[in-house]
Amino acid sequence: MAISHISNMTQEQTPSAIQPWHPSAMLGWRHPRKVAYIHRHPQLKDQCLYFWNHQENIPEEAKAQDLIFLLEDIYVEIRGEFKAHKLVVDADLGLDGRIRLICGFNTTCAITLLSSLCALSPMLLSSPLALRLRPGSSHGVVMPALFVDNEWVDGRPMARDDKGDALPTIDLLTEVQTLLRQALAVEMLPHQMRQARSQTA
Repeated sequence: MAISHISNMTQEQTPSAIQPWHPSAMLGWRHPRKVAYIHRHPQLKDQCLYFWNHQENIPEEAKAQDLIFLLEDIYVEIRGEFKAHKLVVDADLGLDGRIRLICGFNTTCAITLLSSLCALSPMLLSSPLALRLRPGSSHGVVMPALFVDNEWVDGRPMARDDKGDALPTIDLLTEVQTLLRQALAVEMLPHQMRQARSQTA
């Protein structure tokens, strides 16, 4: 799959700009490192971003549905009692610490996010990324919108091959991981280094 660069968007094409860098207290996370979920949980109506309260065993919505971060790692992982494949995004919120975002792997949210990341050059991929999460028109769907320098990144063309067929989600992920390794100037991403250490232990 070819690496593409984002192009300038007209004002009509660009969704409204999101506010910069929310403090962790505003988002609702109480610790420097938290796991957050991108999902339309039935208890939270139209909220798309939440974390899990393990003491009360309930979801707690984030105070905001937008955030700006630096991408540290991205990978697929089998999680939970149902052994479901999940897209995992490790992100740096700057002074507010790090966060791990999790969503379903073969979902509209994951495919849209990965397609948008594929549309970035390695240099842009290493710059601050703004993520806006909104409920989709279909039941249970989360629609992410990615911005770089207040420009909306339309990754829809990256989600299909030359024949117009949808690319497998794993192919999009592999492309993003290749770009991220180039952006960080590393041979292995953090999750790959953890896997290598576990195999040699």
